[in-house]
Amino acid sequence: MTDELFLPLPSKNASGWLYYTIVETYKKRGWKVYCVSFFRDPQLAGSSEVNSAYQEQFSDFLLLPGWNRGGHLLGAIGQVWREVQRALTGNVLSSHPFLFTNTVRNSRWIARRLNEWQVDVIYLAKPQSVQLLGRVLPQLSNSRKPLVVMSAHDDFVNRAIAYRATYQRLFDVLNLPEILRDHANAWIRHFLERIDVARSRQAEAEIFDACHLVRVESADEFANYSAINQSTAKLSHKPFSYVAPVQEAHETAAQAFDAGFIGSNDVMNLDAVLYLRDVILPIIRKAAPEFRMLVAGGISSKVGPLIEGVANITVWNRLDNVSKFYSAIRVAAVPLRAGTGVSIKVLEALSFGKRIVSTPVGVRGLPNKLLADAIVTSDPNEFAHALLRGRTRPGMAHGELAVDG
Repeated sequence: MTDELFLPLPSKNASGWLYYTIVETYKKRGWKVYCVSFFRDPQLAGSSEVNSAYQEQFSDFLLLPGWNRGGHLLGAIGQVWREVQRALTGNVLSSHPFLFTNTVRNSRWIARRLNEWQVDVIYLAKPQSVQLLGRVLPQLSNSRKPLVVMSAHDDFVNRAIAYRATYQRLFDVLNLPEILRDHANAWIRHFLERIDVARSRQAEAEIFDACHLVRVESADEFANYSAINQSTAKLSHKPFSYVAPVQEAHETAAQAFDAGFIGSNDVMNLDAVLYLRDVILPIIRKAAPEFRMLVAGGISSKVGPLIEGVANITVWNRLDNVSKFYSAIRVAAVPLRAGTGVSIKVLEALSFGKRIVSTPVGVRGLPNKLLADAIVTSDPNEFAHALLRGRTRPGMAHGELAVDG
């Protein structure tokens, strides 16, 4: 069960790509896989392209209205309700009462479909997926009584704290016109938001209680949850299982950049550019002023003010295929100082056989054996010199990537 549509590929974000690889993993093991995906755009959910992709991938599926109730007025009111509640209570996991699945009739219908599927395991991609199911889970009553498993690949309480600190760093370096042009909604929310950790952890425990097993990919987060968890759910540490075919990326002398960073316009990626600009690149430029850096992906729409006047950084404003990015770089740089979930950019770099230099945040939730050839360091000097060494080193050896952590 996912809190968003993720088919057809390529998905718009990292989560969708991870959902797809999870599905493929279990299908290869001989499982029959079903899906419930919540949506925000009813036109997209009703499109033949989306439905054909789901039909091809799953034995059966349901597409259900999400937080905005599929564009319904009640959904819009509910989203405002949720944001106001967050601001007033500090609960970063606030929900709202107007979810499609909260009505008795709808929840019974959905539970009946799930019971007809006779599933052994229900996999919930995020805490939000549990919330979106509303009253459905308690009504599951087939003879198998499925095991309910939730992935906690994000600690949403710590994530909210990290986002707040990261936005503050970003706003500190931008002028007001730049903030209003590119980040107006986030800026307003930043100054209205408050975070009540105790209240948020209580809400989190209630979400966990709806599950039998909570799977935590990150070792650090597992240790943290083990120390503070008040839920009845069992905690399990298991790094993300990843299966992907190797893809080809051929460098050309005329096109090659020394290193590249790709990402969405999420504030965590913008903060990574600040870290590159202010800490990593000055170290590199002392030894190699000509070092060429490529920035690509959705981040290109908002990164301009952060790198204006910085030499030898190229931004690709349009990227139709990620293979073009990986063909153009020698080393994949992942200088994240804060992050959420498993980083899609690391998984992509691995599948293209690229050498990776990352902070620990960038590789959170991945097993060590998958990162044997990567340089992972929180020391900026080590990070910078690893990028410099990567200019003359060959990429990683190609082979089938298959890890079951």
